[in-house]
Amino acid sequence: MLPPQISLRGEAVFLEKAVEPPRVVGPVGATLMSINGMIGAGIFAVPALLYAEVGNFAPWMFLIFGLFYACGTLIVARLCNMFRSSGGPQLWIQAAFGPFAGFLIGFWMVLGISAGRAATLYVLVAYLAVIFPVLAEPGARALALAFLLVALTGIVISGMRNSIGSLAVGTVFKLAPILLLCVIAYASGGIATQFTLPRFGQFESVALLVYFAFSGAEAGAFSAGELKRPRRDLPLTMLGSLALITAFYMAVQWAFIAAGAPQSDGDATPLAAAAGAVMGDTGVLIISVAAVFSIATNALNYFIGGPRVVFGMADRGLLPATFAHVSPRFRTPDRAVLLFAAVTAIMLSSGAFVFLAQVTSLASTVTSLLVIASFVILMRRTDERHNGRLALYWWPVMAVSGGFTLFTMIQAPASAFGLMIVLLIVGTGLYFAARRKETRVPSPEFD
Repeated sequence: MLPPQISLRGEAVFLEKAVEPPRVVGPVGATLMSINGMIGAGIFAVPALLYAEVGNFAPWMFLIFGLFYACGTLIVARLCNMFRSSGGPQLWIQAAFGPFAGFLIGFWMVLGISAGRAATLYVLVAYLAVIFPVLAEPGARALALAFLLVALTGIVISGMRNSIGSLAVGTVFKLAPILLLCVIAYASGGIATQFTLPRFGQFESVALLVYFAFSGAEAGAFSAGELKRPRRDLPLTMLGSLALITAFYMAVQWAFIAAGAPQSDGDATPLAAAAGAVMGDTGVLIISVAAVFSIATNALNYFIGGPRVVFGMADRGLLPATFAHVSPRFRTPDRAVLLFAAVTAIMLSSGAFVFLAQVTSLASTVTSLLVIASFVILMRRTDERHNGRLALYWWPVMAVSGGFTLFTMIQAPASAFGLMIVLLIVGTGLYFAARRKETRVPSPEFD
């Protein structure tokens, strides 16, 4: 029996279908992926930076940029409704523009996610060193980094249910202390109701800061191939999570203001300083613990999603077939996980994540623009349930999302554009070396 026929830019190809991981993730798991994609280390420092620029208007910046970001999330949600496979932006761009574009975006995504996780693990050890000072020593820090890398890899390989369960536990331990701080801070200082509108220069100066506070809402799409009902659950959970996190960010910013907007001293974060102002040393400790869990769950979340991008690329013929292997025991893409962990380890040992930080941020905005273009191309395809037309309301949504993305892109330094060109050249060489003779990509499904 022939494997399923798959459309590749209008051509029919046949490729042997690899064994796939089981679909075990429901809407709760998808929501946890979105939430932990957005909330990492930033929330512990952003309130002070934002307050320093725009004062009491800071909470409303989250609402304004949350609405801007929602336009892009609406487009992503519609794309999630059209596919059931893992990969997220890599899959959508491959479906719209072909294997070369799909490979380059996947290459950027994997580099960016692994570089981000390397940086996250360094920050995590720095927070742990506040609680356990011995970890400030170079040798102990190296051992802690190695342990965390092995632990995250082990959790992800051990099964998707274990990964989601770990996310759930970590999410409780990171959100509960912050919500406690909010309640006590409001009781102490109330909620600031008066503010002064910022000047445009101030608005521009915090645009990137707030924009990246929301990035990660689409993280669940990376693992769509392991969701029970991805076409139904992902759009609902992404948009719902974005609304919840917008309200959460506003609440935390108001709590920081209510606590007197203290500046941090030494190793304490601004949010820990706010907790210290209203709860004393105990508050500093519990917020430090919350920061550890927040950063750890954010790292775990991308350790789940990053390898699924690798697996999806291998499954569709863009990488050697070995990386589409599924563990017979754990039913996870074990070799893709190990490859992702190896890339992260290389960056940890070399410090390359610092070098790649700016360019991967820039690449994410380029990816966002290509996702919008992919949306237009895919929505213009026709079948018996879709006439190939875009409803009028999508045009203002795309205009806002595209304009917002371009605005953030031009904030990047010229050096980042140069580095991205270098990565483009490297990715082109890898494409011809790594891809298989035949590639495939699923066609969009319309309801």
